[in-house]
Amino acid sequence: MLLKACGALALLLVLAGCDKLRALPGFEPAPAPPPPSVPVAMGPWLIDPLPGRVTVAWTTLEASLGRVWYGTAEPDRLAMEEGAPVTDHRVVLPSLQPSTQYRYRVEGGHETAWFTSAPQPDGEGPIHVVVSGDNRTNDGDHALVARAAAAERPQLALHTGNMVASAREDSLWRVWFEEERDLLAHAPIVATVGNHEIADTGAAYARFFQRRDRPTYASLDYGPVHVVVLDSFEMRAGATPHLGGISDVQKAWFEEDLRGVSPDRHVWVLVHQGPFAHPAESDKRQGNGGSEEVRAAIAAAHKIHSIEAVFAGHHPFYERGEIDGIRYLVLGGGGAPLEEPDATFPGVQAAASALSYASVEVCGCHTRGAVKDIAGKVIDAFTLADCAKPCSVPFAPQAVAASSGPAQSADDSRSSRRRSRKRRKRSLDEGASAAENRDR
Repeated sequence: MLLKACGALALLLVLAGCDKLRALPGFEPAPAPPPPSVPVAMGPWLIDPLPGRVTVAWTTLEASLGRVWYGTAEPDRLAMEEGAPVTDHRVVLPSLQPSTQYRYRVEGGHETAWFTSAPQPDGEGPIHVVVSGDNRTNDGDHALVARAAAAERPQLALHTGNMVASAREDSLWRVWFEEERDLLAHAPIVATVGNHEIADTGAAYARFFQRRDRPTYASLDYGPVHVVVLDSFEMRAGATPHLGGISDVQKAWFEEDLRGVSPDRHVWVLVHQGPFAHPAESDKRQGNGGSEEVRAAIAAAHKIHSIEAVFAGHHPFYERGEIDGIRYLVLGGGGAPLEEPDATFPGVQAAASALSYASVEVCGCHTRGAVKDIAGKVIDAFTLADCAKPCSVPFAPQAVAASSGPAQSADDSRSSRRRSRKRRKRSLDEGASAAENRDR
């Protein structure tokens, strides 16, 4: 009888409603299981490094809502995507403490990664940045550059454009992200548009790197540095993959942006085709060299606020110089078939045909850097800013460029050209992608 009475009571409670049933001890239902995780296809990588936040991006083959666990000691906080399920994911990690190392894990991924959050915008640093670009076709060489840059453990990665040979080919992006994984899982990337990035009218660049509320040109403050990202292949200005362009609207925005920057802040410009570049005579082709439009825009902006350096690419070599008061670096040794710079051109201070990247440190009013090859050898060391006030955190001893005699330099150059010719021949045999690569 007692059993029948209990059964009758339970039936009545069910009929009366589930809420009353849950109130009884022993009738608490099991929590709803979390949604099944969808495997990561590409990524993750980090973008939009702003004070107090960063965005984790990745792709999946099936639509889902992205979920990222993150924290300092352990990833114990959850950030989630909102809206409808998607295959291109962006999850903002909010409420980050400045200059703090966090660990994070994407649901569907295989590992826990780490990154250092953005510093205070008015802080003096120190910050550590790597700069590279022009990867394009030589995947193996690109991987060597990316891994060498990752070994620097930078806080931020700047990219001068031309990631892949053809932006419309998804298979090339899959390889690119796989080779960049050691770097971009830990350092947020700020990339500019290269001429290869507009082969698909900029769709892949917008999908992977562009802030969704901004045009292809933008700026951000990262500690003591104000980074301006220009678009030297702006389609609105009539640019094509073979001919650059920059609109009057972008130029006006550039000047107005610098009017709001504190006079003591370091200002860097990141652009694909920079104001100056000097290929050797045998490598000159139509459309190569610096961009007159970019040169004029930077010269006008330089009158409003001093520009410490312009970081550019477009040419597969390294070059640093100062012309007409504009200091510039061409960092195009990211994996594309190497070419020779003209080191004898007036104003050129350093040049090399080598797979390479730049490592730059900023603290207070001091900026110094070194360009290194994939073996870690310093090709060039430079100082962009200095003053009598010491940095609160002393720099390590200044890197010194490795010296080599003329014979060794010639051997290195010939070796680079031989490797590039072999890679170029292999690319020609591979078909359409290589054809687009030749038309730089």
